[in-house]
Amino acid sequence: MHRKILLAPALTVFAVLGVSALGPFAVRASKSFAATSDEFHSAIRRPESVSPSRPVVLELFTSEGCSSCPPVEAFLKNLDDLGRVDDIEMIAIEEHVDYWDHLGWKDPFSSHDWTERQEQYSHSFRHDGIYTPQLIVNGLRELVPKSANVVRETISEAAKAPGANLQLSVTSASPKAADFSITLSNIPAEVRSAELWLAVTERNLASNVLRGENQGRNLTHAAVLRKLTRVKFKPSNPANSGEVKSSEVKTSVALDPSWKRENLRFVVFLQEPKTLHIFGAAASSLLR
Repeated sequence: MHRKILLAPALTVFAVLGVSALGPFAVRASKSFAATSDEFHSAIRRPESVSPSRPVVLELFTSEGCSSCPPVEAFLKNLDDLGRVDDIEMIAIEEHVDYWDHLGWKDPFSSHDWTERQEQYSHSFRHDGIYTPQLIVNGLRELVPKSANVVRETISEAAKAPGANLQLSVTSASPKAADFSITLSNIPAEVRSAELWLAVTERNLASNVLRGENQGRNLTHAAVLRKLTRVKFKPSNPANSGEVKSSEVKTSVALDPSWKRENLRFVVFLQEPKTLHIFGAAASSLLR
């Protein structure tokens, strides 16, 4: 498999964000931008008047075997902990790929399914390979957050793009399964071919890495993708109508009892299978 590791774009930004960078790159990166950690966080938290918007999905393709990934994961975790930027809900998903697993450390959260998902994005973006870390916003564009303004502008643009409104409710749950009700409304006619997906993520996961590029480090993660299931969905719209007003879907998903219920977060999103553009999303957690 062709693999590219792009260190400079990722590491440059983390001196700006106040997240630890790696080795000599940290020195060079700190001289590249005038922004400090305090400036970044004040900028990202600053409230402003915004028009109604939809949640934004941030997908990070990563691996515990990749030494340039921890700063990006820390950045994503900061955004996930904030929850909102300029009143826009952010939904973070860490997808641990498996092509690093033979290079000294097997990532306990890796899956070949997430590698295949990243390959789909690679084809969509017309890349000649896949790499980590890669951060994708609403399936539409990559984000290399060189400054607070870049982050805010990218998220704001994604939130204002046309799409559907989704709501996700957990109707019942046991240690081995959960049932859901998904409501979709204002579905534009041009996205009626989109697929509905339900993701299970788990927060507060960590690993003591014993080998590989991150040997000796304790890595903490944002919301790690545990499971991704396609939900059968067919919009019910009257004949000769354009926009679908609303549709409701019932579904269930099996859960691994080893996953900590208090850390689980469920994400539903509507994604066009060719362009991979995410046209709407919603998230929910189990009641404690």
